[in-house]
Amino acid sequence: MTAAVAVVGLLSLAPCVDLPTLFWGIAPKVEADDLASFKRKKDKAVVLVHGLLARPLHPDRAEKPDPHGWQKADGALVKLLADEFDVFGVSYAQTVAMDLVPLSKGLRDGVAALKAAGYKEIALVGHSAGGVIARRFVECHPEAGVTKVVAVAAPFNGSIWAHLPGFVIPKPQVPFIGSMTPGVRKEWLAKCGCEVPKDIQFCCVVCKLPRLAGDTMATASSQWPEDLQKQGIPAVAVRCNHFDAMTGDKCVAAIAEVVKGKVARWDEDQVKDARKALLGK
Repeated sequence: MTAAVAVVGLLSLAPCVDLPTLFWGIAPKVEADDLASFKRKKDKAVVLVHGLLARPLHPDRAEKPDPHGWQKADGALVKLLADEFDVFGVSYAQTVAMDLVPLSKGLRDGVAALKAAGYKEIALVGHSAGGVIARRFVECHPEAGVTKVVAVAAPFNGSIWAHLPGFVIPKPQVPFIGSMTPGVRKEWLAKCGCEVPKDIQFCCVVCKLPRLAGDTMATASSQWPEDLQKQGIPAVAVRCNHFDAMTGDKCVAAIAEVVKGKVARWDEDQVKDARKALLGK
């Protein structure tokens, strides 16, 4: 059985995955245990979803939530968003295929708490694998209350770097990293056939460096794949490498602009023009 088929089978059998997850308020600060009773400060909320953080020297740290540095109150993106949004973060153990993370109780309960708090808008901003997770979340839970997804440098079609030798990948992270290989992503899309709900705004922030096909980790065509192009999902190109996407001034500014603005689906001509400019096709 291939990894993609196994993931699809698990999804059908597991409506909720028991995965260690942390969901908390960054600005304003809200402890995870207080989510059920907190009072919102603004009308809009944004949730920051991180991607892979490989732990070759400390594999045990992959078995529990481990927030990334940009998910802090002094982070550049948090500062840009906090004037209009209450900013939240989600972190998760990286011990299952990334397609199963959207089914975790912690993520579902966190978004449900925001919906119950009365936010008029709830945006998910996911970097790298976090972008794939954000997309899967709205596909699996279209009624959860999320109104927008911004996927930053997300390897929707996988990354060749996921084909690392087995002795390099920390054992607890093998399922997570293995779910990023191009072959698994292709099989997943073929089996799932999911589409982003039409009432949810969605944008791909594509990171790309000059003379390269992508941002060193994911190609531009993986970050803005054909299946999303067919749905009219727009893309914003930024000159940035994968690892600076959530901290670099230009990329952070582009992300904030998309989160704060209106995102409309593109028509065929707009997609065609963007394909030529961004992908050379």
